[in-house]
Amino acid sequence: MGRPMIPVVPVGRTGIAITRIGFGGAPIGFPRKTPTEADAHALLQAAWDAGIRYFDTAPLYGSGLSERRIGDFLRSKPRASYVLSTKAGRLLVPDPAWALARYESAAAPPFRPVFDFSYDGIMKSYEHSIQRLGLDRIDMLLMHDIGRFSQKDNHDRA
Repeated sequence: MGRPMIPVVPVGRTGIAITRIGFGGAPIGFPRKTPTEADAHALLQAAWDAGIRYFDTAPLYGSGLSERRIGDFLRSKPRASYVLSTKAGRLLVPDPAWALARYESAAAPPFRPVFDFSYDGIMKSYEHSIQRLGLDRIDMLLMHDIGRFSQKDNHDRA
């Protein structure tokens, strides 16, 4: 039996087309209820086997754990066969005490997210994501939490 076909749709006029159903990486990253490495891999493999070829993640998802797991999985796939997106706008700053208090788990990655939408902050976020993913490129870089709800006073100054 061949792989199921999931319709592909264009992303605006970018030249990028994604499967109508994507894999959202948040659940395989959050430390409080994160699946094991084996379970995360099994979830990714099930998505792949179902024909999903769009994978979305973010530095915020488990302080980089989701990016690492998705990168580990996708490195074994032909690069032209999937589309990958991640987010920018938050940098991960080492802060083990904050991570322990936030996630109540010593297994949590020892980072605290810090908003930074400056040019340098976005470029640094991109480079860090490339390193965590272990891939040579990201197809779509999206801004994360850029609105008034998350930015409050910073939103009005922008």
